[in-house]
This record gives sequence, structure tokens and C-alpha cells, in this order.
Amino acid sequence: METFVAFIVDNMAPISLAFAALGVVLLLWWATILLTKLSTRKAERGTSIPPGLELTAQPFMTKSEAAFYNVLRLTVQDEYLLFAQVPLWSLVNINATHPKLRGEFLGQIALKRLDFVLVHPGTLTVAKAIEMEEDPPSPQRQARNQLVEDTLKAVGIDVVRLTLNRIYTIPDLAAALDIEPAE
Repeated sequence: METFVAFIVDNMAPISLAFAALGVVLLLWWATILLTKLSTRKAERGTSIPPGLELTAQPFMTKSEAAFYNVLRLTVQDEYLLFAQVPLWSLVNINATHPKLRGEFLGQIALKRLDFVLVHPGTLTVAKAIEMEEDPPSPQRQARNQLVEDTLKAVGIDVVRLTLNRIYTIPDLAAALDIEPAE
């Protein structure tokens, strides 16, 4: 037994080195397995679009909206910057006493977009929001309109509602928007 203990003590450095090498090999093996699993999961995800969804591009505006946009652009010219399809939430800063309340309100307005927005070029403040409406609006649209109007009124932004599928002239739009027509 003494010879065995003496053998172990005499050869402690090589034995320790062998165990250390075995530990490094096991650590590398474990790291390789872990990285393989992570890369497999990432490859399976591949995209942030869930499987089963099919996405196709759609036009940014309808032809009638584009025609209206062009007349509106001529009407406001340099007086305002003109933006289309603006998310409602991007025009308001929401502070709440409770985060849940803020989240609920954001959920209500999250998918609401304004057809057109006029922005003062110097101050970059929103002057007016323009909404195109079918006549008469559906009950769902009326509820949506009320939410939009209440939200914008709370921050001091006027909403101008114009009839969809009507041909507007520059003087018509200038009068509806209460601005001086471009010359």
C-alpha cells in the first residue's frame, strides 16, 4: 500500500495534468453541444415571421387617396409638411398614473392611422389631421372616429373630415382646411 501511495505522490503532477486535460476536453465537448443547439434553434426560427403566415406587399394608398394627396400637396405647398398614413400613437405622448392604464390606452390606439397630417415646417408641430370619410360612416367607424377625435382634441390637434370619393379643387381644400390657397 505504501508503494501505491508513493507512486501516486510521485506522479501527482502528470495525473493532475491528465485530469485537467480531460476537464478541458469535456468542457469543449459541452460547449460544442450547447452552441449546436443554440444555432439549431436560431436556424429553426430563421425569421421573426411565424410559420403559417404569408405576407404580400400592398399599395401605400388607393388611387383616389393618391389623387387627393396630389391636390392637397398643391394646396398646402410650403405652408405645411404633408404626411400620409400616420399612426395615431406617434402624435401623442402618453403619461399615466399606472403602467397598465397606459398600456390599455396604447392598445386602443395602436392600429389607428390618420389619412393625412399637416405639420408646421418650422416648429414641427402637428397643425391638422385630415380624415377621409365615407358618407355615412359605419357604427364601427363612428366609434373609431370618436376615439381619434378625443385623443387629438386632448393634445390640441384639429381634425378635418372630408368626404371620400369627391373631387376637390385647390380652393375647396384651402377653404376646408382654413388656409390661404396657393397661388
